[in-house]
Amino acid sequence: MVSISEYSDMFVNVILGVSLVFELPVLIFFLTLLRIVNPQFLLKHSRYAILIIFIIAAVVTPTPDIFNMMLFATPMCLLFFVGIFASHLLVLSREGRRFPWGITLTIVAFVLLLLAGVLFLAITKYGVKVVPHWPFFTR
Repeated sequence: MVSISEYSDMFVNVILGVSLVFELPVLIFFLTLLRIVNPQFLLKHSRYAILIIFIIAAVVTPTPDIFNMMLFATPMCLLFFVGIFASHLLVLSREGRRFPWGITLTIVAFVLLLLAGVLFLAITKYGVKVVPHWPFFTR
């Protein structure tokens, strides 16, 4: 039988882990601001950062299954790359250059429209069910 103190220890570990996840972009930004790292260094060594992220996820998650570890590690990896992007924007502003927002937003809009078209075709032509049962509209 599991005691209350074990549940509270697990709760504290998970909360501390989640707080670590959301502080990662801020940490990367401040390390770039202090000129300790730069975006090129972070991208070059991103495989080690991802390995460390997965090790932290394995330690912090309360259960030993891969699903819970991935629930923790995936947002942390995404936030790591958000931090690298913020770092890149900081370096560009420090050098007096501008980020090409127009080209980037055009490419992102094109990719999103392409994905929406593929999803539309998959649903209408091939009968793919994105949500097998929608409980809000059926009774």
